[in-house]
Order: sequence, then C-alpha cells, then structure tokens
Amino acid sequence: MLIYILYFVFIAILAIQYEFIPFKNNYLLFAVALFLALLAGFRGMDVSRDYYNYQYSFDNIYEFASQGNLNYFLILEPGFIAVTFFFRHLFESNYGLAIMLFFAISGMFIKTIIIKKLSINPYLTLLFYYSYFFIFYEMAQIRIGLASAIFFISLPSLLKGNRKSYILLILLATLFHYSAIFYLVLLLFDVKAFNKKIYWAVLALSILLAFVHLPLLNLLENLDTYDIGKINNYVEAAANEMTINVFSFSNLCNIFCCSYIMFMLKPEAINSDKKLILFLKCNILSIFILSFLSSAPAIDLRISQLFGIVQIFLFTYLVKFLPFKKSNVFILILIAACFLYITAFYGHILKPYKTIPIQ
Repeated sequence: MLIYILYFVFIAILAIQYEFIPFKNNYLLFAVALFLALLAGFRGMDVSRDYYNYQYSFDNIYEFASQGNLNYFLILEPGFIAVTFFFRHLFESNYGLAIMLFFAISGMFIKTIIIKKLSINPYLTLLFYYSYFFIFYEMAQIRIGLASAIFFISLPSLLKGNRKSYILLILLATLFHYSAIFYLVLLLFDVKAFNKKIYWAVLALSILLAFVHLPLLNLLENLDTYDIGKINNYVEAAANEMTINVFSFSNLCNIFCCSYIMFMLKPEAINSDKKLILFLKCNILSIFILSFLSSAPAIDLRISQLFGIVQIFLFTYLVKFLPFKKSNVFILILIAACFLYITAFYGHILKPYKTIPIQ
C-alpha cells in the first residue's frame, strides 16, 4: 500500500509549493497525470473491484455481438463496446491491458486539462481527485471515469452559456456511461446568480431527509424492471446493501465546505464568480441526492458522485477562504489524506498494488 501514500505525498508537496510560490509548468502537471494514469492502467486484476467483470466483457465481446440481439447494450454502453472492439482488433493478447490504459490515460489527461483551466491550485485539486474519485473511477469504474472526463470538458461550455455544445458533450459522455445523461439537469442552473436562502433550505432539507429515509427502494421493486437490465441490477444490489451513511466523513466535509463558503462570503462575492456558483450548486445537489436516495444505496452513491465530483474544485477554494492564510493548504491536505485513508484503506476499496502480468 506504500505506493498509494507515495503518490499522495508527491502531489501534496507540489500543491504546497504552488500555494507558496505559484509556478507554471504544464509538463510537470501532465507528467503527474500520466503517472496516475499508468498507476491505474497497469494495476493487477486483484487490486480493485470490477476488473474481473471488465475482463469478462473484453473476452466475450464477440460472443455478445454474435447473439443477434441488442440486449447487451442494456448493460454495456456503445462507446465502451466500440473501444473494446477496436482494441480487440488491434491486439491478439493483452487487449485488456490496452483498454485499461486507454481509459486511464484519456480520462486523466482530459480531466487535467480542465483542472488546469478552472482550478486556482491545480495540484491541490488533483490531490483531492486522487484521494477519492480516482480510486472509484480510474481504478474501478472505468466507464464513468471517461464519461466524467467528458463532463469536465463540457464545463466551460456550461459556464459560457453554450447550451448546444454542452448537450452534445453530455450525449457523448452518455455513450460511455448511461448515467451521464443526468448531467443535463445542470441546464436548469443559472450560473450567474446564487440565492443563499434557497440553498440553505436545500442543505437543511438534506439533513432532514438523512433521518427520514424515504422508501424509494420499495417503489423501484414495484416497477417492472426485468426487461431493463441495468435498473434491475441496481434494484437487486440495493436490496442487499445497508442504507448509505449520509453523515460519513466525506459528506460532512462537503456540508461544511458549502456551509462555510455560503456563510463567509457575501452574496456579491459569490455572484461575481460563475465557477464558484456552479461548483456550489453541483455539490449541494450531490448532498441532497445522497440524502434523498439514501434508502437505495446502489443508485444513490453513483448519482450523488456524478455531481459531487466538482467538490475537488470547491475544496480548493477553501485555500482562499479559511482564516489561516498560507497554512490553509496544510489543513486541506489533511482533509484529502483522510479521504484517501477512509476510501482506500479503511473502506478496503484498494488492495496492495501489483501490476498485471504482460503475456
């Protein structure tokens, strides 16, 4: 497990350096992204969950297609199928490794481009991404990993009000993970104005719903989902899981981050920054979804994470707003370290690292 800690320490040092003496070195930033992508791409099959399922899909993609029906499109997205066919055609062996490298490298490089463009400290933002979402997306759920990267590309279009470009990019992301279609909800957001009263109310309702636990799973079970493979899988998984802990450390940090920024900043200060408005609204929506769907955990966490991924930008804002000046960065690194420990170590999401054998 040492390699995960070394990666964290290395990125944290760069984040501290950037905070005290800002520097522009795109080669270094993208080199860090490449090292993270290689960490994910070359991981062994036992390192993280889902790898065996993906390898099964890689190995049997021709068999799925030869069955003469389109049922496998209910489980596997067209973009994922196309990528798998492409690399299966190129490589007789090690095609699984090639596909994993493609998803890891493309996902990390796309995200890093946008992190560089939108973040006030790209290394700190990358550190928060590595500490939580990288473990889920690049190390496990590779399809949503690439879909979320395409979502990142769409953010500048959303901020500029270019709705057509945003919609097209989200539809492209949906080709790699159907859940990305939910990103179209963000078209309802006004990135030019932030009403504190409304979002304080949403946060308060989120906390209330955390105690109520709406019986949404019962509603899903009553639907005729047997012909909808992915929904049926989620219902079955939800029935076998415990309720989501809405008051987990990560979600409490999200609630604190949003509350602190809304409390400390005047309305005109928030409304002068379109990026901050968007990140706040997305993160509060993520918190609300986590509470609202808490009785259906298999669906809840996935949808909440879709919007919560922007928290990596929002947490970085605290480096400006916490009261400890230059020392703020150390507090944020400590929070990121807690995320990494809880997700990778305490949560047993990752196992000791080893590379996949090359045939």
